[in-house]
Formats: sequence, structure tokens, C-alpha cells
Amino acid sequence: MSLSDLPSVADAREAERMRVEKPPRRRLSARRAWRSGIVPLLACLALVLGPNPAKAAQITYLTSGTGSDGPLAASAAFTTGPGVLQVTLTNTLAANVIRSAGQALSDISFTLSNAPGTLGATSASGQAGNVSSTGVVTYVAGNPTRWLGAGGQGNFSIVGNTITLEAIGGGQPTQMIAPFVANGGSLSNVNQGFQNFNPYIIGPATFTLNLAGVTAATTVTAATFSFGTGPDTFLPGTPGPPGPPVVPEPSTILAAGLGVIGVFGARVRNKRKQSQS
Repeated sequence: MSLSDLPSVADAREAERMRVEKPPRRRLSARRAWRSGIVPLLACLALVLGPNPAKAAQITYLTSGTGSDGPLAASAAFTTGPGVLQVTLTNTLAANVIRSAGQALSDISFTLSNAPGTLGATSASGQAGNVSSTGVVTYVAGNPTRWLGAGGQGNFSIVGNTITLEAIGGGQPTQMIAPFVANGGSLSNVNQGFQNFNPYIIGPATFTLNLAGVTAATTVTAATFSFGTGPDTFLPGTPGPPGPPVVPEPSTILAAGLGVIGVFGARVRNKRKQSQS
């Protein structure tokens, strides 16, 4: 081997410099990957999984007492959101306790914390059913539209901040709310006159009101329930435990999180390819 084939002192120094500097370059690449990948990942996950403002507030009112026909009990769940109010009414008596139409829920009047504003579209849903003289329930088609004053039956009104929905008025009362039983089941204790007010709503009835003044911050400050065909008995409601806020579905959160992780993975792979080229 000739002297010209041996590495020069300058070549050796250059090789040593490159050996020393290579690790810092790898560390710099990793640092860049961290900054460009994991930081956005954590920020996105914080938005997806962190505290989300509730889309709506839920308020409940309960009542119980005794009327001339026996025990009475009901609940109302109010859900408020931007421009919408939903009310779900339930007769909470046991199916073997209700005896008379005077124990059926026929009216709800409640007051909002702010002016409800202009009324837009409304809707009503619930399972209608006929009750036989022996208490057997047969489901039938129909919704509790009387509570919204449809067809001149029942009554619906807004006076100031107070809203009233009722199934009575405008002819023979129907669509009053009875306890839940399955189709073909029995309200085993009803009297002979109970069937005169068919169809009933068997189980909960839900009413959706589009009101321009309602927001997620709107609450219900008072509620009064009434029962029977007169109505016969009025009972004040008392605030119940608050319902859960409306939040994104778990599947939505999971899909969003997986999507963010997938994007981060792609960024890291691209960074590795760039560092290796």
C-alpha cells in the first residue's frame, strides 16, 4: 500500500466530526417530530376528550299526593337547548294502583326563567292505547296532540313566561297519561268508567316546542301538575335531581380520537422517511 492510499489527517478529522455530530442531528429530528406530531395530537385529544360545553340542560320536577280517587304521582323532565324545549311527562303510579280516570295525568303548567319567545314548530309523541273494562291495554295509533291544542281539542297556551299543556277541553277528554304497561298487559285495578276516556297515552309523552327565546341556560322555576277530567286535582311540583347534560356520544369521541391518532402516526412515519433519506 502506498502512502497516497492512507487516509490523511484531514480526512480522519472530518470522519470524527461527522461521527460526533450525527447523534445531535438524530435528536433534532426526534425533537421536530415531537413538536410537529405529539403536541398537535395532545391539543386535538384535549378538545375531543376534554370538558365539552353541554348542548342542553335537563331539569326535572316531581309530584305526589292524594286526590278524591286515590294516590297521584307524576314527573316532568324538561330539556332546554338553543331555540328548543322538550318536555317528557310520566304518570309514575304503579300499573296496579291506578283505579280512576281522576288519577290520569291531564295537565302541566310550568314557568321558564326567561321569556320563551316566538313559538315555531311543535310535535308530540307517545304510545296511545285503549283500556278495556277489565283493564287490558291494547296499543293503537295516535299521538298526544291534544296537549298542543290540535284540532281545537285540549289546550296549549303561553302567557308571559308560563306555558300550559293539557289534554282536557274541546270535547270529551282523551289522551290523558296513564302508567306504562306493555301491549296486552293490564291496569288491573281500573273501574268501569276508566274506558270512557280512551285512548290514553300509555307511558311517557314527549312534547317538543321550538321557542326562539329558549337557550341551554333556560331553566324551569316552577311546575304544577293536574289530574283527571275536570281537572280534578292540582299538585305543585318539586325540583328533582338534575338529569345528565347532553354530550357527544361515546362512539363519536372514540372515532374522533382514533382519527387524530391515525393522523399523528402518518406524520411520524413521514418524518422517519425524511430523516433516513
